[in-house]
Amino acid sequence: MSHLPPSLLTLLLLVASALGHSEFEGSSPKDGETMKASPREVRIWFSEPIKVRLSTVAVSDASGKQVDQRDLHADEKQPTLVRLSLPANLAPGLYKVTWTAVAQDLHVGKGGFRFHVAP
Repeated sequence: MSHLPPSLLTLLLLVASALGHSEFEGSSPKDGETMKASPREVRIWFSEPIKVRLSTVAVSDASGKQVDQRDLHADEKQPTLVRLSLPANLAPGLYKVTWTAVAQDLHVGKGGFRFHVAP
């Protein structure tokens, strides 16, 4: 291996560590949103595609019961978007979404948000 100047080596390490990390960019429903009708799905956007098979998203009601369809999948047209189906008619109330996303470089990110259904 050739000898690299320390400053160049540091720069390369910083760039390499930043690549592949998928950061949360947004969701639908949005955090804290009150919806008049039950949403059909939860959508989460990341800065880069995630490894869906290694990642989890769950929607729970106020009692902690998981209410989603457990069918997390990447969007076919937007690789940075994942979708999770919900039952046709969620009861009015508070719902909590928790997620764990595994990036392409296996970096793990975690987060969550809440939304209300109030017809």
